[in-house]
Amino acid sequence: MLSVRFIRFAKLTALLADVSTIFSAVLIVGWQIVILLKDGSWPALPLSLILTPKIEVYSTASIEKNGESHQATNFIDVLLQVPIIMLLLLAVVFLTAFYVSLSSVERELTKTQI
Repeated sequence: MLSVRFIRFAKLTALLADVSTIFSAVLIVGWQIVILLKDGSWPALPLSLILTPKIEVYSTASIEKNGESHQATNFIDVLLQVPIIMLLLLAVVFLTAFYVSLSSVERELTKTQI
């Protein structure tokens, strides 16, 4: 059986992760707003900005791969174009839901121990 101390530790960890994720999202949006006010354009920050290095690969146009690897490459390219802020907001939603579920588990465990 899970102990109340373990649940409280997990709650604290989830809360710290949630707060740091919110802080990161606020910093990114703030940086984008500063650039918007300065240059007049909203900078796109895709996931590829932090995950892929800026290395160019050259290949001849006559080389054709099979359809499956081409589809996989397109899927990966689409995933890498997802804005960073969307992933951070998704993480905030999941961390908050996890924290709420841990809170309900903690309430249930404290009720049974009384």
